Amino acid sequence: MQVEQKTAVGFEAGRAERVVTGSRVVVLPSARRDRLAALDGLRFLAALAVVLFHFVGQTRWAMIHIWGLPYQSLFPQAHEYFAFGRLGVDLFFLISGFVICMSAWGRSPRDFFISRVTRLYPMYWIAIVVSACVVYTVDTPFGRPNPRVLFSNFTMLQMPLGMESLDPVYWTLWPELCFYLAFAVVVWKGLTYQRVVVFCGVWTVAAVLTPAAGVPLLTVLVNPASAPYFIAGMAFYLMYRFRPTPVLWGVVGMSWLLSLHFLLNPHGRNNWATWAPWRGWLVLVVTVFFLLIAAIALGWTRRIRWRGLTVAGTLTFPLYLLHDVIGMTIVHHYGTKVDPWVLVGVTVAGLIVLSYLVQRFLERPLAKFVGRSLRSAAFDLPLGRPRGSC
Repeated sequence: MQVEQKTAVGFEAGRAERVVTGSRVVVLPSARRDRLAALDGLRFLAALAVVLFHFVGQTRWAMIHIWGLPYQSLFPQAHEYFAFGRLGVDLFFLISGFVICMSAWGRSPRDFFISRVTRLYPMYWIAIVVSACVVYTVDTPFGRPNPRVLFSNFTMLQMPLGMESLDPVYWTLWPELCFYLAFAVVVWKGLTYQRVVVFCGVWTVAAVLTPAAGVPLLTVLVNPASAPYFIAGMAFYLMYRFRPTPVLWGVVGMSWLLSLHFLLNPHGRNNWATWAPWRGWLVLVVTVFFLLIAAIALGWTRRIRWRGLTVAGTLTFPLYLLHDVIGMTIVHHYGTKVDPWVLVGVTVAGLIVLSYLVQRFLERPLAKFVGRSLRSAAFDLPLGRPRGSC
């Protein structure tokens, strides 16, 4: 009787995996870790879409509240197109599933934990400090929140604590944290093709059943509306790392259908009372997102290696976190004094430059410091008698 055994012989570039079946050894394609410039470019475009949505495509009330004028007199033709920029968050989640699976492969749980903390918290803390300085010292559309909001936001756990976000864009960080927490279990067991596929399947079932369960805590943890994007991203990475299979295409297809189901839900995340575009456009935009990640997973973008895209990718998180409070405050003060398109162009360009400076001179050094501190920390207490005991 032949026994099939899968043995990993390396996950770095230039190494491969082999499958031992009886006396035969089948070598799978080498695992790839090359930098994906196209993915960095897409990540930056997603952030830019969200930024422009906040400037040009928000709801009628928000535009009057921030600009001081209705959108009809500001961006009569452009407004309805830039309103789709809110879907840039869904592209974020799709990319995140791909990237987290890629970056965690071959890492220990400790390394995975450190990489996620150093990726999220340093820039987030910087953004909290900057946003707090703005909202508590300048006249902004955001008011002056209770200091309790500020303290809870520093933890990044304001959503389960039942507190509002200091900046509304921070809501996306909780689905990311839940994804990291759940995926850490798979990292702890050791990432393999089969385990990631099982994880995708279990999360899909949970996302389907949770809305019917009516348990708020379960809904907060599972994030049904966001889950299909993370799941599809992981499946796309498995295609990229190994090869496309019917199972992976099935996972992607199911995730695509569920993402549209939750997006078109009249009681879902979108407020249909303030934004109700033709449903076909929503289907088209989300489908394009999936097709773009599929092109990367299938290797069709391998020749795109422009270093500028990689640099743009590093600006995504700072730009996303900093643009709302700073940008909306600028618009609030100068919206009726400067040509709207000039104001948008200058402000967005300034925010991109600011994001580069913050990433280069604040986030990067702080992330290195936090990483070194965590790596040198004693995660496990030494065995033996406690100090000072008799």
